[in-house]
Amino acid sequence: MARLDFANARARARGSRLAGARALRELLARPSLAGRVELVRTLPAGAAIQAEPGPEPLAAVERGLREGLRREALALAQAVEGCRPRRLLLAFLSLDEAAAVKAVLRGVARGAALDRTLAAAPPAPGLSEETLRLAAASSTLDGAVEALAAAGSPVAAAAREALPRVAEEGLLPLELAADRAALARAVAACRRAGEDGAVLARHVADRADARNAETLLALAGARPTIEPWVAGGRRWDGAALGALAGAGAEAARAAVARAFGLAARDLATPWAADRALARACTAALAREARSRPLSLAVPLAYLAARRDEIRRLALALRGAELGLPPDELLDLVEA
Repeated sequence: MARLDFANARARARGSRLAGARALRELLARPSLAGRVELVRTLPAGAAIQAEPGPEPLAAVERGLREGLRREALALAQAVEGCRPRRLLLAFLSLDEAAAVKAVLRGVARGAALDRTLAAAPPAPGLSEETLRLAAASSTLDGAVEALAAAGSPVAAAAREALPRVAEEGLLPLELAADRAALARAVAACRRAGEDGAVLARHVADRADARNAETLLALAGARPTIEPWVAGGRRWDGAALGALAGAGAEAARAAVARAFGLAARDLATPWAADRALARACTAALAREARSRPLSLAVPLAYLAARRDEIRRLALALRGAELGLPPDELLDLVEA
């Protein structure tokens, strides 16, 4: 195994500084937006937030949170000794490129506000904030895909091949192409990469299963008109997924809950299901980090936890500004 001593020590040290329940309670106790923003700026996660957020402080804070995670992820990759583990860490980070591309395409298709679209796009090393903003400002899906592909995104290039199918089939072909490209790239990086590659390969399989689980739940018992599954999972193959899709919504929900160790109530809504499946993947990485403390699982688990941290902070800020009760919001943020 390549040496990961420095990167793992760095990840452990920073993991102890993640904003937990106490910081969230203090944040929600602040009576004004300015006070809440100032508190977030004092946290390690807020290091990239500008001192003067400007006329749209929430959007500026979310940009700063995303930029801070992007910088930290790339710095952590540089701290990894050896080309192979660094390539694996970058492959892990590139999995979020598909999520960022999909967020932009959904926003453009719906005509959503620019900052709302960007807030839904996780940081991805291959896509700068400027590139995402340019794509999200496009008036057409074709323009958005071209802007992303022109910036060198192989995920967007794969989605471009599915553009002719949008008129009849909607966004699904684009999203499937993006997910399949990102997962295939990560799988390729894992080959002949020893224990660290096996760690990432298991996570990639979890992500593929989570993607297929989301599709199962979205179908709600309806039979798909196209093949909607991504390859690479370890819980179901295509035949099993097809059978579950035809078995009805309740059977699919029960199967997903059982496969991921969740309660069926955790999957009651698309938002809740998305969060529950993401938590299950993050928890699996955390277990890998505990059982393999010298492996790449340690920085992977930390970066997954950092991604959850900025989601919680952004949700807390948005919810507080909408006037949601602090106790109710805290339950929602920690869900």
